[in-house]
Amino acid sequence: MTIRGGFMGRLQGGGQEHDGPVPLDRDALRLFGGYVRAHLGRLLLGAACLLVAVGVTLLLPYLGKVAVDRYIAQNDLVGLAWLGGIYIALNGVYWLASYWQGLITAQVGQRVVYAIRHDLFSRVLAQPLAFHEQECVGQIVSRLTSDTEALSDVASSEVLNLLGDLLTIVGIIVAMLLIDWRLALVTLIPIPLVMASMDYLGRQMRRAYRHVQQEIAAVNASVEQGVSGMRVVQSLGRESFTAEEFEQISLRNMSANLRVSLLFAAIFPTMTITNTLGTVLVLGYGGWLVAQGSLAPGVLLAFFAYINRLYGPLRELALVYNRYQAALASLARIGEYLRREPEIVSPEQPQRPAEGWRGALSLEGVTFAYGDEAPALCDVDLQIAAGETVAIVGPSGAGKSTLARLLTRLSDAQQGRVAIDGVDVRDIASSERTHLAMLVPQEVFLFADTIRENIRYGRPTASDEEVEAAARRAQADAFIQRLPQGYDSYAGEGGALLSGGQRQLVALARALLADPRILILDEATANVDAMTEALIRQAIVELGRDRTLVIIAHRFSTLRGANRIVVLKAGRISDVGQHEALLASNETYQRLYQRLWSEEGGAQ
Repeated sequence: MTIRGGFMGRLQGGGQEHDGPVPLDRDALRLFGGYVRAHLGRLLLGAACLLVAVGVTLLLPYLGKVAVDRYIAQNDLVGLAWLGGIYIALNGVYWLASYWQGLITAQVGQRVVYAIRHDLFSRVLAQPLAFHEQECVGQIVSRLTSDTEALSDVASSEVLNLLGDLLTIVGIIVAMLLIDWRLALVTLIPIPLVMASMDYLGRQMRRAYRHVQQEIAAVNASVEQGVSGMRVVQSLGRESFTAEEFEQISLRNMSANLRVSLLFAAIFPTMTITNTLGTVLVLGYGGWLVAQGSLAPGVLLAFFAYINRLYGPLRELALVYNRYQAALASLARIGEYLRREPEIVSPEQPQRPAEGWRGALSLEGVTFAYGDEAPALCDVDLQIAAGETVAIVGPSGAGKSTLARLLTRLSDAQQGRVAIDGVDVRDIASSERTHLAMLVPQEVFLFADTIRENIRYGRPTASDEEVEAAARRAQADAFIQRLPQGYDSYAGEGGALLSGGQRQLVALARALLADPRILILDEATANVDAMTEALIRQAIVELGRDRTLVIIAHRFSTLRGANRIVVLKAGRISDVGQHEALLASNETYQRLYQRLWSEEGGAQ
């Protein structure tokens, strides 16, 4: 069964083309080169070790020729013994050079991967909220894990290994030409076949590896969605349906990997055939030259050694080439994120009010739309004084949550400006703005850690005493103390081990500990029981002390204590005033009251 469109449609590859050619991403290669250049000194040291190893590799077959033609042919056992000692010493030099090359390049590679992963994660964190709402978590995780891991081998050793193999091949060809150009040309006859085969297989494998990485991302996304949505899966009894969808995604992943294996399997037979062909040509033509007396036996022996050493690097090039295709496919995906400039950036010259931050808010002609949709807010003007408590009400889709996003600069207004104490939020340093204005959303997220650490996230340097004091002010201390481990109790993934009301109280404690000048509460009392609502109302009183408080209200009781009520309708401010005046004059407010709060108000 196949679902078309929606999330599962995206997982099943909807909208992604895998059959066309995948061009080499030169911009991504330049990005990668920038990370590598930062370790140029170490790479040069590794290259020096590499040159020593390559030089020894080129010299050893020639020593075999000397041993046959000079010492064995003339029965010079002393000279042969000395040559044997030199042979052993050179192998020792080769071992030391190879060891240090591998160690140095491994250090460079891991540092490069660390830097890429750090910058990639920082770039993801810098993206606006809209990016995270549209991008699948599995896609982000795949780039940060499997894609960066695919670069690990290439960054750690393959750059110099590739150079070493190329130098070895060129050096062997030059050495063979110097020893006997006739036999060297015969040896090189299979090389064009190798190059043509590698070019074709490389283009196919780069496309195949990109497909593999896309399918891995789909598997990650499917696992993440299935696990995080487990309550929905089990409550609707969709375990078998979800397992079937995951099986289809896994089958596509397996098919993509089998395609890579098929292409990779073709490399070794191609190399074996060309190696055999080269050996046969040298044996036939070289043997004929030896029989004619125009070639020394030691030269033929050296050529056999050079052929084995020539096709060894060629085989290694095939392996390296294979890993490069995987790395290039991953690098292209990583480059998509690294090149993505954040829409919300900190200003080059931050501004501050001369009298310091007080917490006054103003919206002046603010208009905002999501993509090509109709504006969620249109020409909004609103002034909120420092220390004032203002409630925002309106029907669903009126723009309440959008207003909260703009006030905390989770998004930027497309027209008009949002200002704090007269300073445009776009001119406030990001590090300072996040301490000025904070949003506590309706759907609270808690980290998979203890309750203590979740509260401390509001101010990581806070002491345990400060954490507990904030919890007491937020009315969260009582329920925390009843837990088996108290503040050290595990909150679960996303706070799954706590009730919705308990998560909200922990979030309010976290906000109190952060102590922002402006706090926006997005329907803090929605979906909680009456007892928890009473606790949250007490916490809101604490939150409103000495700071500007904006409450997006869903319940009538939440409006208590608000200095003013702002009524939104279809993205515009319909009216601003007190409850009694709005109830008497504003039709939108009247309908909201009758629909949502009449029963609650009657009970009060």
